[in-house]
Amino acid sequence: MHNRQSSRAITRLFKFLAITTILAFGTSAWAGPAVPPLELLFAPESRLVMGTLVEINPAGRLVFKREKVFGTHKDVPELIDAAVTSNALEDARLEQRYIVGYTTFQNDRQYPAGITPPRKATNVISSSGLDPAVFRDSPELRRILDRAASERGRESRALRRLLLQTFATDDAALQHLAAAQFALDAGMSGKLDAADRAILQRAALSDKTNPTTRSLLITAAADRPDDFGPWAAEAINKVLEITPVDGYPSETRGPAGLVLLAFDEASDRGVHVPFASLTRWLRSPQRLYLERASGLIESMYRGRAKAAYEEVLGDAGADPAARQFLEARLRDTERFNAAPETPSN
Repeated sequence: MHNRQSSRAITRLFKFLAITTILAFGTSAWAGPAVPPLELLFAPESRLVMGTLVEINPAGRLVFKREKVFGTHKDVPELIDAAVTSNALEDARLEQRYIVGYTTFQNDRQYPAGITPPRKATNVISSSGLDPAVFRDSPELRRILDRAASERGRESRALRRLLLQTFATDDAALQHLAAAQFALDAGMSGKLDAADRAILQRAALSDKTNPTTRSLLITAAADRPDDFGPWAAEAINKVLEITPVDGYPSETRGPAGLVLLAFDEASDRGVHVPFASLTRWLRSPQRLYLERASGLIESMYRGRAKAAYEEVLGDAGADPAARQFLEARLRDTERFNAAPETPSN
């Protein structure tokens, strides 16, 4: 089971990912609880099917023609008309075969179990590692699902090996599924050996890995270094050192959540971040980055904060929004430095 610190960190990660997704697209699919994705796919209220996409509804629904049902469920219709997130709608391709996880339950805190009774709407599952649960069919995915269909299979070394092998492919969706499974299943991560940990470390440090996948791995390593290895601080520093300060064109697939996570993990865990890695973020047009960077500078480098703000403000090409924010921080810093010390009793 996760300890309390781990639960807080994972919750914070989900908040960052939700913020960056909602800012760009909004969501319409059912968001499952923070449980390992393979357990969620094979939960009693879930249905997992293989089918061909036969219709894309611009209103936010995809229609799949059923070809195979994973498990023994008899209530899967021939045509599955399910709500999906906007990014899934954008990626969907007609006549493509997919493996889809869906439910007719919806998350609702008013009910003790956190879900409502069945409703008419069918919704694709959207949770950590299932963003959403619409995967292009592949032999690799089918092997993972066949192994994960039972509790014994989910605890097996064979499944861990299959999940680790995804990081040698270019399938970002399967890598994200694997990362979430390791991050949320402490029993599985506790069985990783040195070679396994090295695979996950390389994925977390690589800027070719999907930012959301990197976020999951870094958070998990920071929470459970005995499971993943003591490399979280290195990964956090790499994110803050080389990630573009103005982000990428598509914020959902860009590094916003990863960068915010790196800042907060550095602050919460006392990770030492070089001065230059922090001051570069003072030139970002993103207010959230400016707040995090200035907060860490004033915490770690109090005597150098004023000079850092003045340097950016002296650049005529500085972003106007950043300039306004830094002018206010500079005034606060000057007032703090000018304030007389309170005598101690």
